[in-house]
Amino acid sequence: MSVCIKKVCTYNIRKIQDSLFQSLELINFKLSRIKTVVLKPNIVMPAKPETAAVTHPSVVEATINLLRAAGIEDISIVEEPAIGLDVKESFRISGYTELANRMGVSLYGFDDVEKAEIQWKYGRLKIPRIFLDADLYINLPKIKTHGYTTVTLSIKNQKGLVSDQIKKYIHTLGLHIPLIELARVISPHLIIMDGIYAMEGEGPTQGKSKRLNALVVGTNQLECDIAACRLMGIDPYNVAHLAYGINEGLGEAEPVITGDSIQSLMRQFLPANLEYGRKLNVYAWRNPVACSMCMDSFHRAIKEAILAPEWWLPFVSKFAWYALFGRINILQGKNASLPPLPGWNVCFGTCTRELAEKNGFAYIPGCPPVPDDILKNFFL
Repeated sequence: MSVCIKKVCTYNIRKIQDSLFQSLELINFKLSRIKTVVLKPNIVMPAKPETAAVTHPSVVEATINLLRAAGIEDISIVEEPAIGLDVKESFRISGYTELANRMGVSLYGFDDVEKAEIQWKYGRLKIPRIFLDADLYINLPKIKTHGYTTVTLSIKNQKGLVSDQIKKYIHTLGLHIPLIELARVISPHLIIMDGIYAMEGEGPTQGKSKRLNALVVGTNQLECDIAACRLMGIDPYNVAHLAYGINEGLGEAEPVITGDSIQSLMRQFLPANLEYGRKLNVYAWRNPVACSMCMDSFHRAIKEAILAPEWWLPFVSKFAWYALFGRINILQGKNASLPPLPGWNVCFGTCTRELAEKNGFAYIPGCPPVPDDILKNFFL
């Protein structure tokens, strides 16, 4: 198997489509005898395409055009945002509602489709049946850094195939091994990675857009992810789930590269801080078994507070003082550790209740907490 890397500098749909056509030829992938296709982009949250938090809809549109040119009409997009986020809002803001309506393709969230049970390492697992039944399953991730898994690429993108309950469960297991175990039991036929603009720093949602000018196309998830890592200047052996996948023989550690060379497009990406995320003097301490949803809820609460006048006084008087002149330590996930720096310690989510009670820390319940509860408990 080989991975094709093509230089693409713009979200011009015709140029992306031409690049994808050339890539499929270079990896010898045929679109013959295919009737049904399911597309799985990364729409992690309600975010506009230019933020680089989501797969740009132009890449998906170019893919649909390529499929239609091959005579394929039955095309669906299936995706689920992160826990606690509204799927319809995520589709609308990211541009996928408009895309689906204009292109005449079906657009489904996790709860909209029939589930099928499959066996995996941890028991029985329900995933959307459409991914098992479709003649062609295409995984369309966004190339991004990640605070818990170093990168989020095609293997990580498959976490969107499982329910919120299973997402929480695999976080408690540490993410890396469960991601590979999921890849064992369900794997795309084709991967198309959007790296025209990627994300560095505090990914998967709070990082900065970074021009990479690359599309990565292949049929093996591990090999595509390895190639993308090298484009980002990241050693895949330093990404725990990729190192595990290599050791388990899910792909070649040095995949054959066609198209443009990695060296010609490689850029050094700033990684997420694996110890904590920080804005001003607000420290969100990382925990290997925590999910990112507590902090996503916190960021949404901040935005709500800024936009709602009734929160301006309590927000400015308490949060802003700590953020500018003091320190806020946000603790999250099971078995969270005491912060190494002094400050106002706030425990987020159900997993930290015992820690809060034992140490007398502020506590905001929920899995994840909802923004209104964060505002009520955090800023008053």
